Amino acid sequence: MRIFTSWSGDRSKAAALGLKTLLEQLFPETVQVFVSEHISPGERWQERIESELEQSEFGILCLTRDNWESPWLLFEAGAIAKRFTSTQVSRVVPYLIDDLPPAAERSPLAQFQRVRADREGTYRLIEAINNARQNPRPSDKLKDAFHKVWWVDLEETLKTLQASSPLQPVARSDRELLETILQRVETLSRAGHASQVDLPPMELTHLRNLRDQPDLAYKRDSNLQKELRHLRDLGLIKNRKPIADLPASFELGQHFDLTAKGRDHLKNVAPTPGEQEGQH
Repeated sequence: MRIFTSWSGDRSKAAALGLKTLLEQLFPETVQVFVSEHISPGERWQERIESELEQSEFGILCLTRDNWESPWLLFEAGAIAKRFTSTQVSRVVPYLIDDLPPAAERSPLAQFQRVRADREGTYRLIEAINNARQNPRPSDKLKDAFHKVWWVDLEETLKTLQASSPLQPVARSDRELLETILQRVETLSRAGHASQVDLPPMELTHLRNLRDQPDLAYKRDSNLQKELRHLRDLGLIKNRKPIADLPASFELGQHFDLTAKGRDHLKNVAPTPGEQEGQH
């Protein structure tokens, strides 16, 4: 089953990546989640997105109070909705990171049954996806895996995405809307030519340590867990157990694996002085 996840803005993107991880942990090998950042270098972004929209069997819209009017997000929502008949409209689900303003009730997105980005709402989304699959996972096993194992990691990610300022509705002119579309298109165009992620220094260090010193001892703290979740959600590492359940002290390689994408990332970043010496 292919799922298209639409986002606009940093908080929406972080939620989309975290949700992607959760879905792939709950439905290993049977669900493929596309987030528009996951486009390989050299690919034509527009063709790839159109192809993914055409093949998708479910759509998720990660909404915040900042992006619910995003022209590009509305375009993707419409494209996904066209894939389904009126009886299948439940396959397009807005995932609410924030409370939306009253004006959102007049948005085209109001036709879709939305869920909140909390435990209950996320599980309702998971159930909808499971019911849309050809071979649904037994509900008792799905519930246990969600509530007892994997939800806690996504919950920690969502806690960091709370908006920090009160909602300020802003009326935008047609020109401003067109400029927003142009900016979004230019951003996606650049993504099609260079999808390399610029990691914070500490996260890059964790990635190098996992490759070069997998037996290195780490001590758990909230910042470390946040960094590891980010690396995991970007697809650069893979965790064997929930990051929330890491022991107080642990060896990095006992709980994480470097993915092929992570290895490729390290090949494309500048080497450290020690790595440069080893190349001579």
